[in-house]
Parts: sequence; C-alpha cells; structure tokens
Amino acid sequence: MECINDSANLELLRRANACFSRFFERFSNAPVLGSDEELRALQQVGEILRSVSVLLDGRLQNTINRDVRRALDCYRQNLIHVRSELAIMEAAAIVCRVRLDSRRRHLYAAKAWCAASRAIS
Repeated sequence: MECINDSANLELLRRANACFSRFFERFSNAPVLGSDEELRALQQVGEILRSVSVLLDGRLQNTINRDVRRALDCYRQNLIHVRSELAIMEAAAIVCRVRLDSRRRHLYAAKAWCAASRAIS
C-alpha cells in the first residue's frame, strides 16, 4: 500500500514542480501586465498548492522513498522561489496602480478644465 501512495505522491509532486517551472519560465523577470495569461497561471499555481497541501500532514515528510524526498525538496525550493516571484509581481502591480491612479486624477482634472472652458465660452 505504501508503494502505491508513494507513487501517487511522487506524481503529484512532479506535476506541481512542472507547474512551477512553467510559471518561472514564463513570468520570471517579465513585466506584470495583468493579463488573462497571468491570471490563469496564478490560478494554476493556487490549485497545485491546494492539491499538495493535503499531503503535507507529516506523512509525506516522513517518507523513506528517495524519489519522493527529492521531489519534496524540489517543491520546497519552488515554494521559496514562487514566494519571491509573487512579491515581485505584487510590487510591480502596486507601481502600476499608482501610475493608473495618477493618470485618472489627470483625466478628471482635464475633464473639469474642459467643462469650465465650455462654460466660459
């Protein structure tokens, strides 16, 4: 029975690590655009995190299967990396929001100026 669980756990960890790798390949050092592609990738990362979290109740960490332990170590490193990438993405999104808020204020000021100009003319 342990072998079947190890096999299923290993497969899930490998899928999770592959998901992280795809995310890193596509979005590391890329500008944050708020695109549908980014949203889908973040949703996939969230789904994989939820899937693996059910295994992290102590049993997986205590396995003696060398392949599972290697995949789990890779998963841990990926978690650290994804946390870093998410912080970078968040900071970039905040900068974009500040820029958009500034543009919105300028737009409202221009709109008010146009209305005042028409009223005077």
